[in-house]
Amino acid sequence: MKTADRIFFGGPIRTMDPAKPIAEAVAVREGRVLAVGSKADIERLAAADTIRSDLGGRAMLPGFVEAHSHPMMSALAWGDPVVDIRAVHEPTFSAVIAKMRRRVAKAKPDEIIWFLGLDPQLHEGMEEPSRELLDDIAPNNPIVVQTINFHGVFINTKALAAFGIGADYKPPLGGKVFDAADGLPWKFAETSAWQLCNRFYVVCGEERKKRSFEEWVQKFVRAGYTTTSEIMIEPGAGPMLYALVKSRRNPLRIVGYEAKHLGGEVTVARNFGDDDFRMIGTKLHADGSVLLGNVWTTSPYLNNKMTLKGMGLPENSTGHSNISEEKLHELVAKYVSEGWQMSVHAHGDRTIDMVLNVYERVIERVGAQKVSGPLRIEHCGIMREDQIDRAVRLNVVCSYFLPYIHHWGEALRDYLLGEERAARFAPSGSASRKGMRVSYHCDSPMTWPDALVCLNVAVNRSTMKGAVLGPEQRVSMEEALKAITIDAAYQLQMDDRIGSIATGKFADFVILDRDPVVCETDRILQISIVGTVVGGVDTGDFFRVSARN
Repeated sequence: MKTADRIFFGGPIRTMDPAKPIAEAVAVREGRVLAVGSKADIERLAAADTIRSDLGGRAMLPGFVEAHSHPMMSALAWGDPVVDIRAVHEPTFSAVIAKMRRRVAKAKPDEIIWFLGLDPQLHEGMEEPSRELLDDIAPNNPIVVQTINFHGVFINTKALAAFGIGADYKPPLGGKVFDAADGLPWKFAETSAWQLCNRFYVVCGEERKKRSFEEWVQKFVRAGYTTTSEIMIEPGAGPMLYALVKSRRNPLRIVGYEAKHLGGEVTVARNFGDDDFRMIGTKLHADGSVLLGNVWTTSPYLNNKMTLKGMGLPENSTGHSNISEEKLHELVAKYVSEGWQMSVHAHGDRTIDMVLNVYERVIERVGAQKVSGPLRIEHCGIMREDQIDRAVRLNVVCSYFLPYIHHWGEALRDYLLGEERAARFAPSGSASRKGMRVSYHCDSPMTWPDALVCLNVAVNRSTMKGAVLGPEQRVSMEEALKAITIDAAYQLQMDDRIGSIATGKFADFVILDRDPVVCETDRILQISIVGTVVGGVDTGDFFRVSARN
């Protein structure tokens, strides 16, 4: 009989395994779950050197899983020398301008200064920053101002020269550029913006990338995650990220998808890596951000100062897609036929129609059994009921960006979409009830990793300010937990190894200060993440600290 290296007991253990949903104790051997059951049964597996970890009344669940995120992109996007201008720090547009002027006053000659966090919805009094304004702020330095949704940037005249951009600039596939009054590029969206980002990140250097990546890994760990994705890896960067992950004991498993903005061959072999880091899919962007106004919708955005001035939209805008249906079909068919799992970003309902059309054609072409699934749609903000029905029929799954409602719910309701569409925004409740295995995500670097915010929105549909949007989309805590454990693992093709506490799976756990299932729904955000365990090993010293106390 095999004996346990370690035994966990002494608190509620929710396994997310329908065959045995609650257990008294768990035995671990060589990084995997050896047995799950009663305290008496698990004690029979103990040896003289077995470590006993008493939960002390705290709850243990499978480690949280985020099927859509960007830890490396977050590391590149945030932190010095990037200047944080989010509304949480600078609540008004005038305060943003004042902060930008203060930073420029300290700049070295020709230093590129990158400002991140411009928010048309939350920066009071915002208007799109004109070229003239940006030149007035920084006549002698290149500056770039990036929106909080990461889908758009504005640049001044000096930045044109610094990045070698002239009147002949042609945006890449999926990109869009808007000229200033002088006829030169000024506002960049989607892949055009990301081109500039990547060039700036090179300037920041490799050491900064490595240091910041470790900091962001710890943000995920502190939020209770044991597995996440890197769902937009730049071509060629997979081996670098794998080497970073393997350079120390790994506290966070990462599943990779290569970004395919421009098409072309995937730069790594399918399933490159191991269970610490593995490449399984490809990612395309079919539209943009609801907060930037470049998603393709059936009904138009509302017309008001926020949409017309703050976001620069034309009246009655219905946005646009980034790619034609035929081009999307060409790329999806290519990658699916090569065995890659497919992920497509789509927020607007017209875009979602296009993606579902493409997925249905590809399934018919290659055969459902040959699709490395599940096929995925990301974010799905403005998704109709008939589209959910169609997705379920096709076995297409959605990863819903629920913190959108937490942070921007009032803006969605009052200024962007109106009450009816805001109530249905990110309709994860409908999808769950219709049998879809959904996941929830925070989409860092746009918002910080926070599983509790996802749970709170799923259960309460409440915003940070206390408003409720679409109470009919609420689900039970048990259902919500599936979306950040076993069903998220399914979307990442890892549900045979993670996502529930079951014999043979990795011993990846999260420890909470209370059982979320019996926690009052208005106190979900007060739950504390005590720590995580990955492969049977603590990622912190919470058990040792507990023992001392």
